Amino acid sequence: MAEHVDNASKIQKVINDDLFPNVQHVSDVKQVLEFMEKVAAPLSEDQLRALLFLESLGNNERLHGKTNPYKSYIDKLTGQYKKFVARTDIFLMTIEELIPKPPKPIIMADGRAVSPQKGK
Repeated sequence: MAEHVDNASKIQKVINDDLFPNVQHVSDVKQVLEFMEKVAAPLSEDQLRALLFLESLGNNERLHGKTNPYKSYIDKLTGQYKKFVARTDIFLMTIEELIPKPPKPIIMADGRAVSPQKGK
C-alpha cells in the first residue's frame, strides 16, 4: 500500500512540475541582443590607447586648427566597425544564458546530493 502512495505522489509531482522550462518572450531576448550589439566587442587596452592618441593628435590646434580630422575615424571605430568584428559566439552564449536551467543539486559535506525544492 505504501508503494502505491509513493507512486501516486511521484505521478502528481510530474504533473505539477514544469516538464519544459518557460521560455522568455521573444521581445525580451531581442532587447538583450540589441543591448549586446553595442557592447559585444569590447575594445582592448591597446585599441583604447590608439583612439586616445588619435583624439589628442586631432585636438592639437597647431597641427589641425579648430577641427579634429580624426573624429569620423574615432566614431566609426568605436561604433560601426566594433559591431563588424564582434564574435558571433558572444551572441550565442547570451541566448544560451537566457534559457532557464534546472537548479543544480547541492552537495552536502557527507557526499549526498540534495536537490533544491522548487518555489522555496
